[in-house]
Amino acid sequence: MLQLALRTLRFRTGTFVAAFLAMFFAAVILMACGGLIETGIRAAAPPQQLASADVVVAGDQTHRAPGGDEDEPAILPERVRIDEGLEGAIAALPGVRETETYVFEGAPPAGTVDAIGVVADPGTDVAELRERIDAELTGETLTLVGDERGRAELREATATSVNVVSLAGVFSAFALLVSVFGVASMLGLSISQRQKELALLRAIGSTPRQVRRLILRETLVLSLVATAAAVIPGQVLGKLVFGFLADQGIATVGVAFHQGWIPTVVAMVVAIVAALGGALGAGRRAARVKPSQALSEAALDGRLISGWRALAGLILVGAGVALTIVTVAVLSGPLAPATAAPAVIVFTIGLAVLAPVLAKLMIFVVQWPVRAIGGLTGELAVLNARGRTSRLAAVMGPVILLTGVSTGMLYLQTTNDTADREAYASSIVADAVVTAEDRVDPALVGQINQLPGVAGASEHVSSTGFVESPDDVSPMGEGWTLQGVNAESAEAGTPVETTAGALTDLHGATVAIQDEHAGTLGVGVGDTITLRMGDNTFLDVRVAALFSAADDYDTLLLPAETLAAHTTQGAPSRILVTAKDGTDPEQLLADLTELTAATDGLTVADREVLYSEYEEQTKTASYAIYIMVLMLVGYSAITMINTLVSSTSARRREFGLQRLVGSTRRQVLQMVGMEAAIVAVTGVALGTTAALAILVPVSLKRLDTVLPAGSPLIYAAIVGLVVLITIGATLLPAWRATRGRPAESAVAVE
Repeated sequence: MLQLALRTLRFRTGTFVAAFLAMFFAAVILMACGGLIETGIRAAAPPQQLASADVVVAGDQTHRAPGGDEDEPAILPERVRIDEGLEGAIAALPGVRETETYVFEGAPPAGTVDAIGVVADPGTDVAELRERIDAELTGETLTLVGDERGRAELREATATSVNVVSLAGVFSAFALLVSVFGVASMLGLSISQRQKELALLRAIGSTPRQVRRLILRETLVLSLVATAAAVIPGQVLGKLVFGFLADQGIATVGVAFHQGWIPTVVAMVVAIVAALGGALGAGRRAARVKPSQALSEAALDGRLISGWRALAGLILVGAGVALTIVTVAVLSGPLAPATAAPAVIVFTIGLAVLAPVLAKLMIFVVQWPVRAIGGLTGELAVLNARGRTSRLAAVMGPVILLTGVSTGMLYLQTTNDTADREAYASSIVADAVVTAEDRVDPALVGQINQLPGVAGASEHVSSTGFVESPDDVSPMGEGWTLQGVNAESAEAGTPVETTAGALTDLHGATVAIQDEHAGTLGVGVGDTITLRMGDNTFLDVRVAALFSAADDYDTLLLPAETLAAHTTQGAPSRILVTAKDGTDPEQLLADLTELTAATDGLTVADREVLYSEYEEQTKTASYAIYIMVLMLVGYSAITMINTLVSSTSARRREFGLQRLVGSTRRQVLQMVGMEAAIVAVTGVALGTTAALAILVPVSLKRLDTVLPAGSPLIYAAIVGLVVLITIGATLLPAWRATRGRPAESAVAVE
C-alpha cells in the first residue's frame, strides 16, 4: 500500500502540490509562533555590566495576582529593588568569591540596590551555588544565571517575556484553527478530485480499510516532507516577526530570539496530526462507498453534507454565539477583545465548515442575476455550481475565511481603539502640561495655582498597583491604575465627583477609590487597605474619600509624593494644569511659559501632548495585533489561491469535452469567470456575515452604534482583494488549461 501511495504521489504531482503547500505554510506559521513562545519563556538577554557575575540576585518584576492568568503574570511597572544587606549574607556563603552591588536606573531608596552580582570560586558548581543563594532570599527576590542575567539590567525584558508569550500563545491558537481548516479543506478538495480513481479501487475489490490506509499514507508522506521543508522558513519568519515587535517596542531590544528543537518538533507534530485528521475525515466517504455505487457517485455530488461536518459547523457557530454573549453581557471596556477576537475566528470557520449547505442557499439567491447577465454562459455556470456543490464549497471556504478573518479582526481593532481613545479623552481634564527633565519643584505647583485663569495645578505621577487586603480582583488581574495628585487640586484635575470624604484629605498614606470598588471591598472612609505598589512593596493606606467616575476609570488616587516614592524615578516630573471656564488656552500657555522661563529644564505644552503619548502607546500595542492579523490573512490568502488554482486546473478534461461539443474557448472562460463571480459574491457575503455577527454587538456595547469604527476603505480594500484573487486564481489556470487542443484535453487525467 505504501508503494501504491508513492506511485500516486509521483503521477499526480499537480494534485498533491496544492496539498503540500497548505501543509508547508501551516507548519511555517506554527513554527514561527513556537519560536516566539520559546523566546518569551526564555527572555534571554545577554548581560553587559553583569557579564563577569556567575549568579545575579535581582527583584522579581512579576506578580501573580488574583483573577489573572497563572501562566501570564502581571508585570510590575517600577524597578523592584532588593535589600542591600543581602550582599553580606551572600558573601558569607560557601563557594562565593566576591560580590558587587549595582544600580542601573533612578535613585533607589536608602538601603536598597537594583542587583547583586556574585562571582563563584573556581571549581564551584554554579547550580549548587544558586540553590544556596535561593535559600537566603524572600519571595520577591530571585537569582539569574546564563543569559537570564541580562534581565536585571533590562527590566523590560520581563515584560517582553509576558507580552510575547501572551501574544504568540493567543495567535498560535488562532493560527492552529485557521491552518487546520486550511489543510483539511485542501485535502478534502484533493480527495474529491480523485473520487473516480478511488471509486475504481473500490470497484476492483479494495476494502474500505485499504482505501483509508492509502489516503493516510499519502498524506503522511506529504506532511513529513512539507514540515521538514518548513523548518528553516519557520525560523526565518519567527525571527522576522520578533524583530518587528522589537522595533515597535513590544519586545525589548537586547532580548535574543530563540527557536530550538522543541517548538520545531511540536509544530511538526501538530501540522502532521492536523493533516492526518483532515485526510481521515475527507477520505471517510470515499472509503465507505459501496463498490456498486462507486463509479456513479464519482460523477455527481451525493449527500450534501456529512453529519459530522454539520455537527462541527453548528458547534463552532454556537461557540461564536456564546463568546459574543460573554463579550456583550460580561466583559466591558478594554476586556472585550479577549473574547471578541476568538468569536471572529470560530464564527468564520463555522460558516466555512457549513459551506456545502450555505452554498446551495446562496446559489438559489444569485442564480437569477447570473443568468440575466451571463445568458447561456451564466446558465452553464449556475448548472455547474448546482451540480458540483462539494467543489464549490471547497473553494468557497477559503474565501469565507479570508473575508471574515480580515474584516472581523481589523474592524474589531479599529472599534476598540476608537472606544479606548474616547474613554481616555473623557478622563483628561488638564488643559496644559509642565514637564521637567528630572523632577518638578513642589513650590512651582503653588506658583501656578496663583496664576489667573488656573482652576488647579497638580503634580502628576502614575503607576500600577494591587489591592492586597481586603481580597480584591483587578481588571484581568493586571492591577489598578495609581494616579498621584496634590490634594488641594485633585477635585479640579480629575474626572471624578466626590461622594464621601474629601479629596483635600489626600496627605501621607491615604487613598481615594471609586465608591463601587469600595463597596466590593467592603470599606468606607476611614478604613485601611493594603496596596502592593508598583515596586512590589506593601503600603497600608487610609481611605480618605470615595468618588464616582466613568465605568472605565479603574483608578486609585494617592498623594503624589506618596506614590512617587514607589516609582523608579522616585519623584514627580510633570504638572497638570486645569484652566477655569472661559480661559483662553493660548493665554494660559503664555502665562505658564513666562512663569517657567527662568528655570532650566522645564517645558510647557498643551493637552495634546497627552493624547500624542497615548496614541504612541496604543499604536505600539495595535502594531503587534496587525502583524499577527497580517500573518493570518496571508495564510488565508495563500490557502484561497491554492484551492482555487488546484480546483480549476483539475477541470482540464471537463473544459476539453465542453469545447468538443461546440463551446469556444472564450465561452468556456466566460463560464469560468461567472463561476468565480458566484464564489466571490457568496464567499464575501458569508464572510461579512460572520464578521458582523461579533462586530455589531461590540460596536453597540462600546460605541452605541451599529456600524464598527474604521474607514469604509478597509472593507472596500478587503472585498477588492478577495474578488481579485478569486477571479485571477480561477481564470489564469482556466486559460492555461484551455490552451491545448480540445481532443487532448478531453482525454487528460483529472
